[in-house]
Amino acid sequence: MDVELRHLRSFVAVAEELNFTRAARRLFIAQQALSAQVRQLEDRIGTRLLERTTRSVSLTPAGEVLLGQARLLLADAETVVAATRAVGSTRTRLTVGFVAAVTHPQMSRALDGFCGEHPEVDLLISFGDQLDPTGGLRAGEADVAFVYGPFDHRGLDLAPLHREPMGVAMAAGHRLATADAVCVADVVAEPTFDFPTRDAAWRAFWNATSFRDGAPPRYVAQFRTLEGLVAALRAGLGVHLATEGLVTSAGAGVVWRPLHDVPPLEHFVACRSDDQRPVVRAFVRAAVATLGR
Repeated sequence: MDVELRHLRSFVAVAEELNFTRAARRLFIAQQALSAQVRQLEDRIGTRLLERTTRSVSLTPAGEVLLGQARLLLADAETVVAATRAVGSTRTRLTVGFVAAVTHPQMSRALDGFCGEHPEVDLLISFGDQLDPTGGLRAGEADVAFVYGPFDHRGLDLAPLHREPMGVAMAAGHRLATADAVCVADVVAEPTFDFPTRDAAWRAFWNATSFRDGAPPRYVAQFRTLEGLVAALRAGLGVHLATEGLVTSAGAGVVWRPLHDVPPLEHFVACRSDDQRPVVRAFVRAAVATLGR
């Protein structure tokens, strides 16, 4: 018995569409060729698989059994082909992590520059959340990452890129939104939001712990994602340290005021210290060349 994959694909298409015209269109072949392949399959198996009338197509009991098995065989064949291509491919995939999906136009320049120099590398972007300041590096979800601020970077190599002014984000109707000037003392006096990160340095930085003289923050909500923080800000529940990029991504209803008495935010490109792959180190060098101060 010589059953080919093309026979099974044709049969599955007809069995799922229960219409030869639609099945032929789906496979981009002539209807006569499709009918011939189904007949060949029935001849080679030795039993009828489809009941055909001028108005309908239905599966026989044997056709029902074959449909389930054919789907599995076709899926397995696609898996084998994909795995073989992956082994034989000369292309490399590099996953670039971001702490959160905040718009950073300058990062796009770094990505475009690297792709131009390394067309053999496929970049995959991975957006994390505010709970992981490593952008997925620690969890192995990223090969390199754009990170920022103070956090536990043991086991990671950080290359400085640039600095960004710090400020405070709040609802457009908040009293500080129209103040002549805002300082960090004004910020720490306001309610704010906590987030359950395991990184103590990261949590302390964004909660302005070093500016509170030992007094605890007044938490009124907790967030796990950037979207949660924006929702809490837009609702007017409190304020939070932020860069202007956060407010640009947040859209209407949230405003940003600069804080000149808070040091600028440091940005880095990072990778794992034990990852010495040339493509990883090449990305770090390219990012520094494009974005380094």
